[in-house]
Amino acid sequence: MFKIEIKTGGAAFTDPCTGEESSWDECYEVARILRELADSIENGKREGSCIDINGNKVGNFTFYAK
Repeated sequence: MFKIEIKTGGAAFTDPCTGEESSWDECYEVARILRELADSIENGKREGSCIDINGNKVGNFTFYAK
């Protein structure tokens, strides 16, 4: 089982020019975090924090391998 929670309310998920909500920027940052997590899991990490582009903790993940 794989469990992940990412809170998307911070500045990293908004338009960098206006600071307004932006579905494109939100999707881009979530995808970037997921790619980072995929690399961590491939390297043996099974749980940890989700960190946004600004260095803020925005969630957690846990991978329960059988």
